[in-house]
Formats: sequence, structure tokens, C-alpha cells
Amino acid sequence: MLQKTIKRDLLVLWVSIAAVSVLLTWLMLQLSRQGAAAQIDDAKQQAAISCETIRIGAGRTRTATSAANSVGGMLSPSAAQAVIDLALRDQSGVEGGFWRADQGVVAYAFPTYDGSGIKRDPPAAELERIGSTAQRAQDAASLTIDVRPGLREAVVFAACPVDAEKRAGNATTSDANALPLIAWTLQRVSVIRSDVVNKLTIATSLLLGLVIISGAWLGWTLARWRRHAAQLSSQLAQSERLATLGRISAGLAHEIRNPLATMRMKAENALAAPLEVRETRVASALESVLSQTERLEQLVSSLLALTQPFRVERKALDLPAWLGERRQIHAESAAARGVTINLRVDPDTAARAQRLALLDPTQMERVLDNLLLNALAHTAAGGAIEMGVQRLASGALLLWVADNGVGIPEALRENLFEPFSTARAGGTGLGLTLVREIVQAHGGRISLADVPTGTRIDMEFPWPAS
Repeated sequence: MLQKTIKRDLLVLWVSIAAVSVLLTWLMLQLSRQGAAAQIDDAKQQAAISCETIRIGAGRTRTATSAANSVGGMLSPSAAQAVIDLALRDQSGVEGGFWRADQGVVAYAFPTYDGSGIKRDPPAAELERIGSTAQRAQDAASLTIDVRPGLREAVVFAACPVDAEKRAGNATTSDANALPLIAWTLQRVSVIRSDVVNKLTIATSLLLGLVIISGAWLGWTLARWRRHAAQLSSQLAQSERLATLGRISAGLAHEIRNPLATMRMKAENALAAPLEVRETRVASALESVLSQTERLEQLVSSLLALTQPFRVERKALDLPAWLGERRQIHAESAAARGVTINLRVDPDTAARAQRLALLDPTQMERVLDNLLLNALAHTAAGGAIEMGVQRLASGALLLWVADNGVGIPEALRENLFEPFSTARAGGTGLGLTLVREIVQAHGGRISLADVPTGTRIDMEFPWPAS
């Protein structure tokens, strides 16, 4: 039981350490994603997508209006504004517009601007970088990404030609409408300084390492403690066996010494008697020797029964009938003492007993015989003994033997089932020990019930559910 508890606690501890390790790993990943490089990479991707969205939108809404009513000969101002608003309305923090080499920024919008009102003026501080990025996109006729780094924020620029085929080299100064229109976007990224992120990552890594090392060390320590506990348990069990052996040896020595002393005294008296009474005393001494020899034989038989392993061979018993047989066997001896033996069987138990009660009849006969003999020895004439059986609410089978005799002395109640604990003259003190061993071999338990008068021994056995 102790080992199971230790294993369970150790498993819970390791699961907790694993959970902490997973949490710290996730935290490290989140910290790494908060670094400047990671945030800028995400912003680059979003800026590029936004720029391409504006370009595609512009290509779909180009009109064939006159050059006087168009922006760059391609889009009217209202159409260009609508394209930008539609493309960026779901892109949080992204602003953008159109650019042309001869006019600079010709359209601008910031649909997700957090300030009050609608922002329509392009960021003056970024116009130069917008122009240079758009010019490079025009020269390359492809998407161009640029980044302006900063301590607290970085700005990511993206530019892409709306008409990739209109290169700067193909346009002439007289053909202003031949200048290509460039879509552009920018996004500001608030970044944690890389040195701060690095420090946090290092600290979290060290913490994760310490958790893993601590878990491994604690697991090793608990495993070592478990081995020590097993060794201590083995030593304790050996000590208990030695202590039990000592108690049994002391009790056995006492039980053997008394008959031997009696036989020696009888023999010495017979030998020292005058000739005229020696024959009578010799006969008395021989009778005493036989009596004490019988007692020693009972003691040896009880000890042998305790030392032999109990092999429980369960059989289905008709409990009412079986208990009735045991009562009948002891009825004559009880009647001679003026004691009655009663049988009480719960009706529900009687109905189920034939099918469900699985006990070893031979071993249980020894149990009941010992208990009935003890009850008869402690019950005066006119008293009563009760054998009973009942199925408890917990599903266990309860057997008991009770009497209204003198009861168990308080000094013996705690160690009643230990070897050589007896209050009966001539008793060996091994009968109840044998009863306990048989009950435990059946997987049950035995106890001394707390009753107002007399003695009641309760025995609980596992009983299969119906």
C-alpha cells in the first residue's frame, strides 16, 4: 500500500514538472516571437500582402476616363481612395496609397487610424523613404520591401507597380501618362529591444533547465527514499517477526514449564511417600502426567496449526444449514452446562447464502468450534450463546458468535488475538490467534465488538455482489 502511494505521488509530481516545463517552453516561444526580427518579418509579410491587394484592386477598377479626370492616367482620385480604403480596412496599423514619379504621393488612406477623425494626410516624416522605395519598385518592376529600424519602433515599407510593364525607360518626358503608378504601404512595429528579449530568453531557459534538473534530482531522490523505505520495511517486518517469536517463545516456555513442574512435583511426592501409600500416590502422579501430557499435546497441535500455511479452498455454503450443524454438534455440551445456543440468520442472507457464500468449510469449522468452546467456558448456567449471519450494507458477510457471560477483562481486550492471551484457566491462548489467521486467510477481518454485557466476536468476509 505504501509503495502504491509513493508511486502515485511520484507520478503526480512528475506530471506537474512536465506541465511546468511545457508552460516554460511555450513562454520561451512567445518571447522569441516578441523579438524585433520576428515582428519585422511579420510586418514585412503583412505589408507585402497589403500592397499586392492595393495593386490588384487598382487593376480591377481602372477606368477609361480622360487624363484630366484621372490620377496617373489610370484612376480617378475618388476611385483611388476607394481602392485604398477597401484594401486596408482589415489590415490593422497599415497605411498606404499611390505614388508617381512626377507627383509623389497622389493618394493616401489610413482606414484603421486610432486617432479621432479620418486621416488623409500622408506621413511627412516618411515621404522620402516612401519615394525611394517606390522608385526602386518602379525600376525593378516588382515588389520592393524596405525597413527603417529604430530603438522603440521600426517602419516597414512596401511598394509594387500597378502596371509592371510601364518601366521608367519606356516613358518619355512628353508622355506623362506613361509614368507607372506605384502602390505603397507602410506599417509601424513597436519592438522590444533585442538585448531585453535575449535576457528574458536566457533567464527563461535557465529556469526551464533548473525545473528539469530539479525534477530529475527529486525523482532520483524519491526513488532512493523508496528503496530505503523498502529496506526499512523489511527490517521492521523482520524485527516484528523476531519480537513475535520472542513473545511466542516466552509464552511457550511458560506454558510448558507449568505442566512440567506439576509432573515433577507429583513424581517427587510419589517417590518420597511411605511404602503403604506409595502405590496410591504413584497412580495419582501417573494420572496427572497423562493430564498434563494431553495439555502439552494440545499446545503443540495449536502451534503446528499456526505455523502451517492456510490453503483456503472455497466452496458454496448453505450458511443456515451449515451453522445449524455446528450448533447441533455443541448442543449436548451446552445442555450439560445449562447453556442454550441460538441461531439468528437474516432472511435476505438466508435467501442468497446458497449461491453467494464462498468459504472453506473445514477451516471455518475450526473457527466456530474455537469460538463456541470459548463462549461455553465463559458463560454460566442459564446463559445463552448466539451464532448469527447477516449481509451488511457494504456488501460484506458478517458472522458472529456472542454470549452473555462474564466478558473479556479490560487488560486483555487490546491483545485478545495475540498468542498466549487468555483468561481461561487451562487455556493455551492460541485458539483466537488461530481464528484470526483463518479469517485473514479468507480476506476478512475479525474484531471484538463493543457490547454492554458478555462477549461478541465479529468476522467480516468479502461477499460477491448479487
